[in-house]
Amino acid sequence: MRVYNAEPYGYSVKAIDKWKNKGFAYREGSWEEINAATLFEGVTILIVRLKQKVDAKVLDKFPDLTHVVSATTGHDHLDEEAMVQRNVQLVSLRPHTSFLKTIPSTAEHTWALIMALLRNIPAATQDVLNGKWNRDPFRGFQIKDKTIGIIGMGRTGQKVSSYAEAFDAQVVFYDPYVDTYPGANKLDLDTLLETADIISMHVHLNEETEYMIGEKEISQMKNGVFLINTSRGKVWNEEAISKALGDKVAGLATDVIGSELENFQKSPLWRAATNGENVIITPHIGGATWDAMQSCEEFMAVNFGRLNKNLDKT
Repeated sequence: MRVYNAEPYGYSVKAIDKWKNKGFAYREGSWEEINAATLFEGVTILIVRLKQKVDAKVLDKFPDLTHVVSATTGHDHLDEEAMVQRNVQLVSLRPHTSFLKTIPSTAEHTWALIMALLRNIPAATQDVLNGKWNRDPFRGFQIKDKTIGIIGMGRTGQKVSSYAEAFDAQVVFYDPYVDTYPGANKLDLDTLLETADIISMHVHLNEETEYMIGEKEISQMKNGVFLINTSRGKVWNEEAISKALGDKVAGLATDVIGSELENFQKSPLWRAATNGENVIITPHIGGATWDAMQSCEEFMAVNFGRLNKNLDKT
């Protein structure tokens, strides 16, 4: 059985050893190779990250494929219906909550974006590089005494909540599947939107959450609200948000773009950033730390074979 890694940059050496010790022939390739080739016979496991969507066209190039392994919690880069039709199993991190609690990278990046946005760090840094030394245009805001609204109080939302508490901020949250969380007050979505000074998105992308923040929801927000998104780009309406920048929305920081798998420059938020609006965009690096990614890769390799079991029991 052969393992093909489509995105091998920095892939854990320990994980490679685990695959080989399990009897798999491990091979590193690339999306460029996949897109140029016609057929990859004998490959049973395809390892991917987030660079390109695994759709029917890709799957058809792997006639012997049995599993797609993606060390991620989001699935929007995967055509799960096409996988089911081809009897290909998906192996991801989403179900393995106990392990995921040891990986705070996305929550840490969320907090970095909040700090960068409220203190104008990217713009101030660029201004210094341009040969200036003037603090007046970059006066920001403290986090202390602000109300941070967390939409989605799962693993990442909970971590962000704990950081907010350390900074003396009040935390409110909306999550229909979580009743209580220490140090945070649960609100309905409308009340959260009306209350929060900073709103941070932490939900999986699905039919329930797609475009859950749009023109109506933005109109309910406080004037001067700051928005953060480290979940998925399509959980909000980018066009509506871009139109509210500089008016209702004081600033925005996002790690995700709705069109990032196609052409991120199509995004209204990217255009707003290039036009000088108070927008920070990072290229989906929330979970992209060396230690976190290698831990996840090793976890997937070690536990492969227990696919239909609860890995949290191990």
